Amino acid sequence: MKILLYIIAFGVMIWALIEQTKTHPNIYIQIIAVLIFFFLMRNLMSKTPSNANEQNNDITNE
Repeated sequence: MKILLYIIAFGVMIWALIEQTKTHPNIYIQIIAVLIFFFLMRNLMSKTPSNANEQNNDITNE
């Protein structure tokens, strides 16, 4: 399910980029694509562990 969501999101981003090349781009498509991109990046970054906690533990242990 997650892979399908990412494929759809990248498809929407490509569609938004193609939409920009038109003489009268649809602003709503571009806004929705940017919102989807930020939503997916937020989800991706929340799954990546931070290195700051490990560095703080190393300093206190020394």
